[in-house]
This record gives sequence, structure tokens and C-alpha cells, in this order.
Amino acid sequence: MKGFMKKLESILVPIGERLQKIKALSAIAEAMQAGMPILIIGSFCTLFTNLDIGPWQSIVQSIPGFVSTCNKISGLTSGAFALLVLVLLTYMYARRIDLKEDITVVPIAAAVFFILAPLSPEGSILANSIGMQSLISTILVGLAVPKIVKFLIDKGIRIRMPNSVPKFVEEGFSLLIPGIILCAVAGVIDFGFSMTTFGSFQGFIYTIIQIPLAGIGLSYLGFAFIITLASAILWPGLHANTIMGIVTPLTLVAAAENQAAIAAGMAAPHIIDFEFMMICDPGGQACLLLPCILGLMMCKSKQLKQVSKIGIVPAIFGIGEPILFGFPCMFNAVLFLPMILSTFANVTIWYFAIASGLVGSFSGLVLPWTTPPLLNSFLASTTPVQAVLCHALMLAIDFFIWMPFVKIYDRQLAAAEEAAEIEQLSEQ
Repeated sequence: MKGFMKKLESILVPIGERLQKIKALSAIAEAMQAGMPILIIGSFCTLFTNLDIGPWQSIVQSIPGFVSTCNKISGLTSGAFALLVLVLLTYMYARRIDLKEDITVVPIAAAVFFILAPLSPEGSILANSIGMQSLISTILVGLAVPKIVKFLIDKGIRIRMPNSVPKFVEEGFSLLIPGIILCAVAGVIDFGFSMTTFGSFQGFIYTIIQIPLAGIGLSYLGFAFIITLASAILWPGLHANTIMGIVTPLTLVAAAENQAAIAAGMAAPHIIDFEFMMICDPGGQACLLLPCILGLMMCKSKQLKQVSKIGIVPAIFGIGEPILFGFPCMFNAVLFLPMILSTFANVTIWYFAIASGLVGSFSGLVLPWTTPPLLNSFLASTTPVQAVLCHALMLAIDFFIWMPFVKIYDRQLAAAEEAAEIEQLSEQ
């Protein structure tokens, strides 16, 4: 068993450490998390106006201004999510690469973003230019602008001001030349793409990068591999969000497209979206709610029982750290397999349940990540009853995946605890 743990550690720790050292991935994951409350607000406004249960529609339609107000809030929150991510990502990445002008670089990134965006015939910014459709181009701009600015400043391409000048004035003038260069380059790029069939830089990125990425990352095998790898690197105590940052933008775009399609009376185009990803991990990454339930129901070890009592409430709301570090699951060779097997099984169950038509697709609603199991599937699915039944089946299968491994670990701990008690009594 020790040899197995060392082998796992030698494989997973270097992978996780390399991924965590990629500052761009960490900044993307952080920006997505920071922007999530705004996305949830917009999603709930969409839910309020589109929920079709009993007399709800007639109630909301009878309230003056309710639907139009909700639509406006949704359009300017979740509908402008890419613009929000641009601001957050530019600032967070600038800090990670030690760019001193981490705030003043944000307006330059925004200017570059808008220069590269397509315009309507009247010359105004199109709504989809700041929405989910432009999320990948937003990420590229949010990463490229701070990096290029830092490169230019490090090369001395800047205006230096006397020390007596206030900091915000100094930083503004410091970025003047890099800002001019970036805006000029963005203008040339925009003109070049306007002469092509793509029409704009955003159109090029969407067609050449975003659609193919979604085809891989939102496919059954691609998504299952990524989310299972995220559970695997959790085992040596590395943060799974580093991996999940790769697919989170894709799932959010898919959620927005599902939401738009359903609102237009069409079928949702994606099986995998943001709530699909959230539902596949009850108790947080690696399905850590299940060992907690087993600890309360079946375990004899005092350690596992006590940790489970403490960890059950957080785990219900998607916080699995008490179980990860308290059982512990981390660096535990016995519990490594159920961590990855349950995650892979959950993706498989949901994907084929939706693909076969047994369960309806997800509506694109983005719920708080702390929404408890069963409630999240009920709210987010287009077929709530079938979704809850599928979710219950998933939890039952997870239960039986985890059970033999938790029992083995429980017997080991219980025997060690008993031996320690006997030794303590003999000493007395």
C-alpha cells in the first residue's frame, strides 16, 4: 500500500504543481469564481420570467414592468458576463505577474476589447459582444494585455514621472505609451479581420477556437477526463479549481446557449453545461458527501464518526474540505479509487440519461454552487421529476462505490483505536 501511495504521489503531485504554477489558469479560475454572484442574479431573473409552473406565468405577466425589469437585469448581468470577466481577469492576472499598474491596466484592456468587437451598422456595440459568445476572446484579451504591458514597461517603453507626482497619475502616464501601442495594434487587427468572412476578431476566435474547444471540452470523453483528473489531483491536496478552470468557461457558454434556446422555444443544444458540472460532484470535487454519509451510518471508528458529524452540513452545501482533510481522503491510498470512480460514474450517468431522452436537458440556469443535491437538479432541469430520480440514482450508485473502500478504512482505524485503548489501559 505504501508503494502504491508513493507511485500515485509521484504521478499526481508533479501534474498538479505544474498546473498550479500556470498563473493564467489560476487567474481564470479566480475571475470566474469572483464573477459568479452576478451570473447567478441574472440566471434567477431569467428563471422568474420563464418558469412555467401552475399559474406562475399569469401572475408575473400581470405585474406591470416585472418581466421587462427582469429581462433588463438579466441582460446587464449574465448577459454582460464576458465584460465583467474581462475586468476581473485583467486585474487578477496583472497582480499574479507582478504588474504594479494592476488597476490602471484594466481600462486599456477594455479599450482593446471594444476595438476588437464587432459593431452594428449604426456603430454601436452588439449585445453578444459582451456576452457568453465572446468569453474566449475576452479571456485572451484579459491575459494578453497585462502580459504585453508588463513586457513593454520592463523594456523601458514608458513615461517616467517625478516622485512627487501622485501614484495614480504616475501609473496613468506610465501606461500611456503601452496603451497607445496596444490600441493601435488592436485597430490594425480589427481592420484586417473586417476584410475577412469572420467579420471581426471575436468572430474569428468564436469560429476557430471557441467552437472546437467546446466540441472537445463538452464532449463526454473530454469532459469526463478533465473532471476526473480534477478529482485525482485533489487526492494529494492540490486545488481542483486549477483543472476546472479549463472547462468552466465552456460550461458557462453552454449554459447561456441552452438558456437562449429554451427561451426561444427550441431544444437546448448542450448536454453538458454549468449545472451538469456542479451536480456531478455532491459534497464538492470527488463526491465527498458520500464518505461523510457512510461515516455517520456505518463506521465504527471514533475518528470517522466525529469527522462525519462535523463535516456533514458543509458537505451537503458542496464544501468537502472537512472530509478531505479530516478523514483524511488526502494521501489515503484506500480512498483514492472511489474519489475518481464516483466522479467518472456521475458524468456517465447524467450524460447518457440526457442523451437517451430519459431526462431532459439542463435549462442553463446557474445556481449557487452551495445548492444542495436534489434541489439543484430539480431547479436546473427542464424535467425536474426525472432529474431528481436520476440524481437519487446517482447518489445511490456513489454510495455503493464508496462503501467497500470506506469499510476497509474504517476497520483499519477501528482496530488501531482499539489497540491504542488496550495499550493505554495496560499502562495504567
